[in-house]
Amino acid sequence: ASSDSSPSVVFVLGGPGAGKGTQCSLLVEEYGFVHLSAGDLLREAVRSGSEKGEMIKKMMAEGAIVPAEVTVGEITVLACAVGFVTAMVFQGSSVTQ
Repeated sequence: ASSDSSPSVVFVLGGPGAGKGTQCSLLVEEYGFVHLSAGDLLREAVRSGSEKGEMIKKMMAEGAIVPAEVTVGEITVLACAVGFVTAMVFQGSSVTQ
């Protein structure tokens, strides 16, 4: 993580089984990054039972790609909840709609 006051953000992208989670874990351990996973955020939204969660559940069941604005919205909510951090690593698929 950077020593100045600007946050460092790293995006780790790749397909299933590419090692994104492993690399993110190493960044967390070595540099103290906060780890956000797109898949984890979407699964949590589904577990919430909310209207948005039901929409995500349906799309996932159909094998459809969840729109980027939905995923980014979930990331934004969590990032705001976490508060200011100096280093963040985001894990997600490189597939977009």
